[in-house]
Amino acid sequence: MVELYFDGTVRPSNDEAAVGLFSKNSDGEVTEKMYQIQAINNHEAEFIAFAKAVEWAHELITQGESVISFRTDSEAVALAVEREFVKNKRTQTIFDPAFERYQLLPLAFVKWIPRSENKADRVAREALRLYEV
Repeated sequence: MVELYFDGTVRPSNDEAAVGLFSKNSDGEVTEKMYQIQAINNHEAEFIAFAKAVEWAHELITQGESVISFRTDSEAVALAVEREFVKNKRTQTIFDPAFERYQLLPLAFVKWIPRSENKADRVAREALRLYEV
């Protein structure tokens, strides 16, 4: 089983945004990915992070993994997956295609965790700091 943590963050002062992903595969190997993204708020960044995590999960499946445990500190994303929809039209354009791909995974689930346990939080903040360089 792969534990795949994801997080999105936005710096409100200048609209810079980033996504951090952290995975631990079934062999215990840890990998991190970071992306600079366009997002208008943290809520949107979290949904973009979910989309990026789903993309990565499909790569992991092709590498022989079969179970993906997504971990997020975003209650909005966790509830959207559970309910299979979002109300906000802008968020819907991000969520719907990602959720369609999520449903194609052989066995996957999303678990809400506190921010203090989200290993992708550090990766996302690090990606945001790269904007300063």
